[in-house]
Amino acid sequence: MSTKNKIYLLLSIVVLLMTFVAIFQNFETIYIIGFETEIIWIPIWIGVVILPLLNLYEIATNTDDFNKYYWLALFFNLITIFFIIRYFKINLLP
Repeated sequence: MSTKNKIYLLLSIVVLLMTFVAIFQNFETIYIIGFETEIIWIPIWIGVVILPLLNLYEIATNTDDFNKYYWLALFFNLITIFFIIRYFKINLLP
């Protein structure tokens, strides 16, 4: 049970590093469901969607522990989301 928080933190750091690599490097382009993307963005998008939800779930269910690893992993997830929003020029406000 104590290694799960370290695994989530490690996965969050790996997704952040993959995001930096994907921003600065070019990879093979593939077509998925009529959408053109580079192949490295697929695991990044999966990690960006799933990891913050897992971290929030663990923070909410383990209220008696200090959860510093989960909070740190959630912070890295938010940084990753910020860089993805900037890279793809997603406008959240009109």
